[in-house]
Amino acid sequence: MEEILRRYARLIIKTQLKLERGDQLSINTEGSYMDFARLLAKIACEATLQTVNIVETNHGKVVQVIQMDPIEPEIFRPEVKGFVMCHIFSLDETPFQHDGKPKALANEVALLGSFGLLSEPVFLDRRIAVPWANIPLPGPNWASQLLDAEVTNLEMWNLFAMIFRLEDDNASSFWESQANLLHFRKQKLNKLGPVELNLTGSGWSLKTTKAPNTLWAGGMNTVSSGRKFIPALPMQNVFASLDCTLSNGTIASSRSFLLFGQTVEDATFTIEGGKVTSFSATKGKEALEAFFAIDEGARQVAEISLADNDTLESHYLEKGVHVHFNRAMTSNIAFGGFTLASLTDQDSDEAIDDSHLSRSLVRLEIPVGSNSLSVTALNGEGDMTTLMEEGVFID
Repeated sequence: MEEILRRYARLIIKTQLKLERGDQLSINTEGSYMDFARLLAKIACEATLQTVNIVETNHGKVVQVIQMDPIEPEIFRPEVKGFVMCHIFSLDETPFQHDGKPKALANEVALLGSFGLLSEPVFLDRRIAVPWANIPLPGPNWASQLLDAEVTNLEMWNLFAMIFRLEDDNASSFWESQANLLHFRKQKLNKLGPVELNLTGSGWSLKTTKAPNTLWAGGMNTVSSGRKFIPALPMQNVFASLDCTLSNGTIASSRSFLLFGQTVEDATFTIEGGKVTSFSATKGKEALEAFFAIDEGARQVAEISLADNDTLESHYLEKGVHVHFNRAMTSNIAFGGFTLASLTDQDSDEAIDDSHLSRSLVRLEIPVGSNSLSVTALNGEGDMTTLMEEGVFID
């Protein structure tokens, strides 16, 4: 386990945050994960020759700030050239199974957050302008939910290491290559310009349109200074915001997923004019009803995310257990709030509305990827491009 943690810390420093000399890292963590935070800070000090701040929190409230200094005397340290942030969290912070009534749970914003259902807040004047990353650590409940069995500590870490490619020292090169692949796909998709997207699965089809003045996003991010970083691993997808008025058809979940602590199975959704007008599920319908009742925007189709269905993630993440892995697991359609990473030059609420972007307090991603999924794009000149066949990209 110790070697896996060291590989993970090096992956975060080298590949996710891409720390350089002079960077000043701030690590946000609960006290339970302080050992890993200190390991991460030690490696960061070696890379940056700068002080690292560990901000210990307790349920979101700051408890203390611990400074870790590099071994170099201050006179030999470089000037601070930039700031970088990361947040360590446990996958077991999510209450996977819950006996509470979904309707009651949906009324508590704090609980919506703990279930991973809150949308990204739309603060156009306060967008993060520095590299940042969310850093998950495994937990036994997370592993047990995925494997449908009690797991040992070793089995939990082996599962986590496999998903993050930490079984040897090649994790950084693997994820760098994956970032390059996703960058190529984003470029290819963005060159198509405005497109109508047609999705066909097993017994369902959906016609939708990419939102005006938005871009395909995913993989490596770039801040205004030009610095690149990876906000989350694993990464397998590219995504686009959709015009919240122009989706029509049906979709069906290809995998079960958790919602308000309940398992939702075989869910189907009828969509008209960009909104869910009816839905069904063999299990978990009450949870869906509670979600769609939160606000008007919860019923709107917000986003499409495309990920190959033949990856290690698609094989081992067989069901939607934790929102951190939803996009990497397989292709999905999201209801509720849009993601800011797809924006171009929108700088006001009016510009957001002009792009017909879906707004909601909440967000829910429905897995639709399978070996039956095909996706095509039709541009304004009437040219058709096949994006996916049998659940995988046509590169």
